[in-house]
Amino acid sequence: MITESNILYLEVNEQPHRIEDVSALMDLVERMQISFAPWHGEMAMPKVDFCITYNENHIFLKFFVTEAAIKAEYVNFNDPVYEDSCVEFFIAFNGDSSYYNLEFNCMGTGRVQYGSGKYNRAFIPAGLIKTIQHQTTLKNTSRGDIYWELTLVVPKTVFMFHPQLNLENNRAKVNFFKCGDGLPQPHYLCWNNIVHHEPEFHLTDFFKQVTFSPQVV
Repeated sequence: MITESNILYLEVNEQPHRIEDVSALMDLVERMQISFAPWHGEMAMPKVDFCITYNENHIFLKFFVTEAAIKAEYVNFNDPVYEDSCVEFFIAFNGDSSYYNLEFNCMGTGRVQYGSGKYNRAFIPAGLIKTIQHQTTLKNTSRGDIYWELTLVVPKTVFMFHPQLNLENNRAKVNFFKCGDGLPQPHYLCWNNIVHHEPEFHLTDFFKQVTFSPQVV
């Protein structure tokens, strides 16, 4: 989780990690909200929480989403999943100006890129994205909304432009997002607030500084 800008270490005993075990452990981690909606005024927005931890070789993420409608059209790696019900994690390591964007629809289809700006990005190969484990659950709520969870186990080898990456004590800048460009009600939510005249996530000035702490969850 992130506490005072720290991402804490998660002890997961079994190798390789079973996604079911990781998902259960992440349920015990403190959650944070993706609740800033700088472009939406008083519109009703999805409710989105997430948590993040790590170990020597992985970053663990879990998202918890309640929204009025979902869409999961895209099934191929590096498809434009941001048009579906989508959660996103952007990270720049070691003060780099370039950063990774990891985007997943509610069924776990992933899109991962690296670069220094929105229009200068390299796709991470599908073979690496395939190594990201995911588990997703969906159900209807009593209020007629749809609730879904997405657990992700991201090997650090996915960050291919950082082959010597050591996560412990690494200082990074991050932001987390929820979007759905192709939904009946498009929306754009962020964890760390963004000040911009139109929806735009690729603004590193609004990433937040974090440290991968050796402290155990």
